[in-house]
Amino acid sequence: MNKPANVLTNNAANGCTQEGANDCRRTPARRTIGTRVLDLLRTAWFGATGRISRTILASLGIALGVAAYVALSGIAASNQAALLARLDALGANLQVVTPGQDSSGQSVPLPEYAPETIARQSAVERVGVFLTAPDGARVFKNELVPSTNGNALAVMVMRPDTLDAVGVGIAQGRGIDRNNEHLPVAVLGSEAAYRLGINEPGDRVLVDDAWYGVIGILEAAPQAQDIDSSVLIGADYALAHYADQADDIGRISRIYVRTRPGNAEALRRMIAHAANLSGGNVSVTASANLSEARNTTNDSLTALGLMIGVIALAVGGMSIANMMVVTVMERRGEIGLRRALGATRGAIRMQFVTEAAMLSAIGGLAGVTVGAVTAVGVATGIGQPPALDWHGLPTAWAAAVMVGILAGIYPASRAARMTPTEALRGVVI
Repeated sequence: MNKPANVLTNNAANGCTQEGANDCRRTPARRTIGTRVLDLLRTAWFGATGRISRTILASLGIALGVAAYVALSGIAASNQAALLARLDALGANLQVVTPGQDSSGQSVPLPEYAPETIARQSAVERVGVFLTAPDGARVFKNELVPSTNGNALAVMVMRPDTLDAVGVGIAQGRGIDRNNEHLPVAVLGSEAAYRLGINEPGDRVLVDDAWYGVIGILEAAPQAQDIDSSVLIGADYALAHYADQADDIGRISRIYVRTRPGNAEALRRMIAHAANLSGGNVSVTASANLSEARNTTNDSLTALGLMIGVIALAVGGMSIANMMVVTVMERRGEIGLRRALGATRGAIRMQFVTEAAMLSAIGGLAGVTVGAVTAVGVATGIGQPPALDWHGLPTAWAAAVMVGILAGIYPASRAARMTPTEALRGVVI
């Protein structure tokens, strides 16, 4: 009987002829890649979990390495963040813009648009504006204090949210914002509050002939020490209350500019140009030494954290490699039997590499968890804000798996090079 045309066509397409069709039918079908991968994973899993004690010891090495990496890098990042915040508080990324002088020595007022043009610069984070203080303003505890005793305190007029740009914190109460800048309220610097004998908000002070309710007391401001001995009032109320001096008070006396970390001199030039687009003289001061110290500290601590991570992962990788070598020696009988049954060198190699990857994945997961908890606990315990890179934890786990794979290549290659006779030699049956 003649075979159907489609059978003959398929046989021909597969390189078979009519005469060799029976041989073609006896050729086993190829197994799919998915099945091979599944078998590989199953075999590696049985090998990795065949001896729980060995699995725990192998995973423990990479777990300790990853935990050390995550914990130490997290602790270092917390210390780094705390130190950089301290340098920023001292003015490492703070620029102060004040009116310049012309060739005759006369002051050149800052343009009204200066705060807006400065704020539009990409490197600028926050801008705070102080206006000109009322002429001859004096501060008293109450009306019983002689007019000759003004406590040497100054009055400063500020726009809302200026304190955020300066970087001075509020010890008690609240600051001046858009909701209260038109009211007779005041915020006291730390030294001003001490001289006036005011310990908490709710009291009041007398500025010239008007009472101001104290709504806040500031912390010490080392980056702007003149604020410590000043009474701060809102711009809207000052312009309304001192109507006869409104033109003078409306002039900008200084602008505090909080920038991103960078080259202090380049930032200074950029801010000076933005403050006066016509090219007029503008004075911009910054602490270049603090800025340089901040950048150097940041780079050094970042490099230190990276080296700690490399060393920790290397230690974990050596543990995996040593344990896999021992595993190969213990399982010579299994390797020889599989080779005798037809397993290729590639199959043996992939089995042990996959086992190493599984052990690293288990140990890496445990290490990331323990390291993260340790880093957060230590930072909280010493009073620093946790600065753990949560988005980098998956990367740490992936790095642990990669280290395990690299560490398992040599033992796997050693197992693959064994001949069935060599592997079975000395095995007691």
